[in-house]
Amino acid sequence: MTKKKKLSRRPEKQKQFYGIAELYGNRFIDLPNDERKRLVQAKNTTVTCPYFQQMPALGPQSGSINCNKTGGVCSLRNFHPLQAPGDDITFGPITATCPNRFLENGTIIKHIGKELLGSDSPLIAKEIPFLRRPLSALEAENAPNAKEVDMYAVEDEGIEDSRQEDVGRIDLVVVNPDDGTRWCAVEMQAVYFSGGAMTKDHNNILTFIGNGVPMPGAARRPDFRSSGPKRLMPQLMIKVPTLRRWGKKMVVVIDRPFLEALDDMEPIDHISNCDIVWVVVDYDETEQACKAVLKIHKTIYTTLEDAVKGLTAGKPTTLPEFESKLERKLKRPVAKKL
Repeated sequence: MTKKKKLSRRPEKQKQFYGIAELYGNRFIDLPNDERKRLVQAKNTTVTCPYFQQMPALGPQSGSINCNKTGGVCSLRNFHPLQAPGDDITFGPITATCPNRFLENGTIIKHIGKELLGSDSPLIAKEIPFLRRPLSALEAENAPNAKEVDMYAVEDEGIEDSRQEDVGRIDLVVVNPDDGTRWCAVEMQAVYFSGGAMTKDHNNILTFIGNGVPMPGAARRPDFRSSGPKRLMPQLMIKVPTLRRWGKKMVVVIDRPFLEALDDMEPIDHISNCDIVWVVVDYDETEQACKAVLKIHKTIYTTLEDAVKGLTAGKPTTLPEFESKLERKLKRPVAKKL
């Protein structure tokens, strides 16, 4: 009987405990215990979003400036567990999980207007239809004079069509107030997270006593792989080629931790030669008490092709390495046979 070869165990990955960095615009580590408890038990639709309050034109069409994100968490950061008794918890940088976080004081809009359009007081428009759904052969045959329709209804025209789908809209367009032909498209990309639900932190918050900060109730981490290649990259690949033909730029807003999770992108030396303008922000925690203030970290110009390489952020494995991993998977008890 042949002895089975023992598979070597891979070293366990260190768990990451990303918890609340900002709650309804307040820096979590500065909040008194009573206020933390009140806010985590509040219904988000009853609490004002400070960023909608500062930029109401970019809030919901209803005119409400209350938070539209369940739980009210604006951003996350890594809580580093105590290494020894008596140590203080240390924290990693802030990364936004809600795109509304990027609206603070209109800082980004002013920067985009000045950098691309020559005006730091630009006009803004939301959710402009971008793609048209082609008619199927059957629709064209049954209605020869029918026209393709926008994927999104244009509200002013009162169009309603059950065939419209949730795809093909430019989220934000920034326009020079003196020349309507000078404009750019904007995508604001926050990060999704993987791991335990944020509600798992609530018990730690509600039962915490003392002067420190409660640790997160579950392991979780920012999922830059889902946010970049799976969400942002398809948006760019669909929209940028058309914008490029029109002679327009796509602006992508991300924060510094998101940029650092990307592979290196070759920057272009002048805006005239780029397809995408990356506006990267960071959060200054020293300027204002109990707040993290959004600042422009850097602006980067790239082509679409180099952006795709950066978002993919990985090199293909070798064939032997791939087949070795495949062999290990097949030897596991959970491997299914047909």
